[in-house]
Parts: sequence; structure tokens; C-alpha cells
Amino acid sequence: MRWIGSRHATVLGFGILAFCAAGGAKAQIPYEPAEINACVCLQAASAALAGDKDAKSQRLAAVNQQLADLDAQLASARSQIDVNNRDSVARYKALLERRDAAYGQISPAQSQAAAAVARYNATVDEHNRRCAGRPFNSALVAQIAAHPNCPPLQ
Repeated sequence: MRWIGSRHATVLGFGILAFCAAGGAKAQIPYEPAEINACVCLQAASAALAGDKDAKSQRLAAVNQQLADLDAQLASARSQIDVNNRDSVARYKALLERRDAAYGQISPAQSQAAAAVARYNATVDEHNRRCAGRPFNSALVAQIAAHPNCPPLQ
């Protein structure tokens, strides 16, 4: 019986030793400055693209609001138009042209907003895939973040 107990203790001891050695080795993996620089650049790109995404979304919201306002003005003006008065018809046509111009801005604004969201999401996904959860040396990250060598945004 005594032999079985010491055997289990020995196996348990080797298991703990192996676990500690593997955990210690994993925590001490040195990361290349190029890897850290890439992560710093991806984080900066994500922040810049978030601003672009927000600006494009605000532009789309503004165009949608302008279109809604012009639609409301057209609905109101429609009941007041005097078809026998050239000026009344001209004012209505001018309002209709402004509404058509605003409507023409919707598709480009939607495309630009969608493209900005896609660029932002792709960058965040790449950052998460390459950098999230990696135990980088915070002092080295701070040093590289002070003077990163980042490619220009596309």
C-alpha cells in the first residue's frame, strides 16, 4: 500500500513540475519588437478608422434627415400649390429638385458608411486575432508606442 501512495505522489509531483515548467516557459516567451509594433499600429489604425466610420455614419444620418425634412416640406407644399400660378409651381418644382438631389446622395453615403464599417471591422478583427491576450512586456509596448513605425492607412 505504501508503495502505491508514493507512486501517486511521485506522478503528481512530476505532473506539477511539468505544468509549472510549461506555464513558466509560456509566460516568458519573448516577443519580437516587430510583433509589438504591428499590434500598436493595428490599435492606432482601429482608433483612426473608428473616427472615419463614425463620421461616415453621421453623414449618412444627416442625408437621411435632410431627405425626411424635404419629404415633409413636399407633403405640406403639395396641398398649397396653385397649378394656375407659375411661381407656385416653380417653387414646388425647385423643392422637388432639392429632394431629388438629396435622394441622390443616399446611395453614395450608404456605400461610404458600409465601406468604413467594413475597414474598421477588418482591422479590429486582425488586431484581436494577432494581439489580444498576448502577454507583451508593457515597458517594451510603451517604448514602441511612443515611436511606432506604422504603414499609412489605406
